[in-house]
Amino acid sequence: MANESFPIDAAQVVGLFMESVFYGIFLVTFFACLRVLLWLEGGFKPVHSINKKMLVAALLMFTFASLDVAFHLRHNLDAFVHYDGDPIDEFAKTSYWVNVMKMGCYVAQTFVGDAILLFRCWIVYSRKWYIVALPILLWLGTTVCGAMTIYVEATLDDPGAGLNASSLVPFITSMLSLTLATNVLTTSLIVHRILKIRNQLKHRSTVASKSPLTNVVVVLIESGLIYTLSIIILFGLYMASSNAQYGVSNAVVQIIGITFNLIITSVDRGDATQPTSQNARSHISHHGSAGNVPLHMINIQTTVARYPDHETPTLKSSGSDIENSVTKREWETR
Repeated sequence: MANESFPIDAAQVVGLFMESVFYGIFLVTFFACLRVLLWLEGGFKPVHSINKKMLVAALLMFTFASLDVAFHLRHNLDAFVHYDGDPIDEFAKTSYWVNVMKMGCYVAQTFVGDAILLFRCWIVYSRKWYIVALPILLWLGTTVCGAMTIYVEATLDDPGAGLNASSLVPFITSMLSLTLATNVLTTSLIVHRILKIRNQLKHRSTVASKSPLTNVVVVLIESGLIYTLSIIILFGLYMASSNAQYGVSNAVVQIIGITFNLIITSVDRGDATQPTSQNARSHISHHGSAGNVPLHMINIQTTVARYPDHETPTLKSSGSDIENSVTKREWETR
């Protein structure tokens, strides 16, 4: 479907540019994420210490993000180079296999991103299934709507109707609404849990220092807002039947991976975890071992390195991903 003020051929070119920019950002964050997952103090991590769940998720997101850019480039080449007619007619073929594959990349990227978010929430709440029951139902609904969108698009009788075809609208709007609800609800649950733990530790600690959990919350909220705002913009453009939806939808595929990578790299370099004093750590460890504090908390690893320069000791902080949010007692039993 063409838009008089912003035709679909122009929208596809702009979309390719937008996706290429965000893909470049994604690659930078992806390799930084790999460094965190695979590299430690000048060498590769032992195989047994590699966070395999996060590594697989990162590689899957890289695969889908790269495929989406490749398919988008292929579509533009087909329309502007290999097609003899009007490029608008080529882009209007909604059931064209490249369009179907791009939709598949979007659905798969959303599936992986939401699954990791649910996994983090499940871990933070000490593997309590009833906490994540509703988010899981929303996630499954998103997946079903995404799969139906791919099927309907591939079998669309009116190839020139575009993504706003009457048979596609119910599934696409449902998919966007459900993934938005999943992200807002799950992120809110994680933030609520972390703030609750922070307040409990604050009341029991005799050391007056800023809790690193506060910075974890900031990272989660900032990363979640990036994705949430992009979905809101995409949803608005889709409901307005604007061809600008193509550019934003292509960017969203990359943004999902970017937010995933940013959480891991931010925690590792210390933006989300500031060093705490040894006294504070001893205090927390003492109460945690006694069972007085429900430390189902994010595993923020803090080490203190002392250099023989007779000056102020240098603090070096290293943190694990949100997935490692288990208690010390649970970790030792693994």
